[in-house]
Amino acid sequence: MFDLIIDGASIVGSTGLRRTTIAIKDGKIAALLEPSETALAAERISANGCVVLPGLIDVHVHFREPGLTHKEDFASGSAGAAVGGVTSVMVMPTDKPMTTTPELFLEKRTLAEGKCYVDFALQAGLGPDISHVRALKDLGAISFEIFLADLVTPMLVATGEELRQCLRAVSDCDAIAGITPGDDSIVTAHTDTSATGQVESRKAFLASRPPLAEALGLAKALVAANSSDTRVHIRQVSTAPTLDVLRRFKRPGITAEVTPHNLLLEDLDVLRQGAKAKVTPPLRDRYHLLALQQGVRDGAIDMVATDHAPHRLDEKALGEIDLWKAPGGFPGVQTLLPLLLHMVEKRLIDYPTLLRIGCEIPARTFGLFPKKGWIGPGADADLVVIDPSKPMTIRDEDQLSRAQATPFHGWEIGSSIALTFLRGKIIAREGKLTGSPGGRFLRAG
Repeated sequence: MFDLIIDGASIVGSTGLRRTTIAIKDGKIAALLEPSETALAAERISANGCVVLPGLIDVHVHFREPGLTHKEDFASGSAGAAVGGVTSVMVMPTDKPMTTTPELFLEKRTLAEGKCYVDFALQAGLGPDISHVRALKDLGAISFEIFLADLVTPMLVATGEELRQCLRAVSDCDAIAGITPGDDSIVTAHTDTSATGQVESRKAFLASRPPLAEALGLAKALVAANSSDTRVHIRQVSTAPTLDVLRRFKRPGITAEVTPHNLLLEDLDVLRQGAKAKVTPPLRDRYHLLALQQGVRDGAIDMVATDHAPHRLDEKALGEIDLWKAPGGFPGVQTLLPLLLHMVEKRLIDYPTLLRIGCEIPARTFGLFPKKGWIGPGADADLVVIDPSKPMTIRDEDQLSRAQATPFHGWEIGSSIALTFLRGKIIAREGKLTGSPGGRFLRAG
């Protein structure tokens, strides 16, 4: 006797779609049955014609709590994740204060528990002070985030020796380092904040972070990582030269992510939309976009993550005339799966690739597999039911993030998210939350 049976749907596997009946008991997948098999369950959901994926894992979100909750908090950010088919999130440390000590880590976990609609892991910030790495790992830090650019001291890892020491500390704990690559000296040399007109400031911002800065930062990071045999995850690959460096130095234990906006939006979108599309690293031209899409297809890039980075509408409005005055970033966790479905529809990727980059490799990389990231006996029953017959439109007014505005407003997607399950319970139905927050803290293993 099962708790729930979902029948009539096709599940996504590594080789394609397969018609399967999913049996759930005690919050886990108990069995995968042939459509002809009969089984008893307390509840049955007919999903005829639908496609079922594991709940997606977004390994890069900023939920702004503590200290910046006017932009977002655990409740609003995780609500967007739930209706968007993301059932596990990894929360970056760049809040106020940054999550850098055991005390701050425990405080943040306490804030999240009881508020999150989806399961959550916490990432720790790592600067030149490496004294807390072991304690944070023991508390369950899913990764240690190292910033080579775009942060100020004391968090900026500015020298090669500081980077070496950080990576050694992470390696000694058998942990994973998340690295944001860049070269601040190149960014500074190319930043012209005197360009303040509407068109002028937008062009100047796009020019302020040339591909060379990211590629050099990545080369530095990967040479250092290979010298210490540290497991590293590279954040936000956005250029073709960065991808070239990644291909050259990649080995087992090195993974990389790309954002949906760097796969689907171009620099022209910044010129058209202004602050709404301002993000760091910036949107690139079509040459880079096509290279990154190929990197996803051939596996050089391992996963897609959003860098969900919300800001209030009034904060973004400050950059309408002078883009430098607007913060960079926008909401993304709610649109992650719709945009990946769009890529499937346009034949940029297929369903098995979506499974790989949105579910399986994120779970394997960060030590959550086989509990998360696949549909099979023993896995958490975190599931997303996709209705290919019902299109949807991405709209600002439907975003549950406090930021509201997405640069993908108006995009039409050929399928929609019918149901999201977390451990066998429906947490969202057709864009609406159901029930109360039930997300749990995740740690590797």
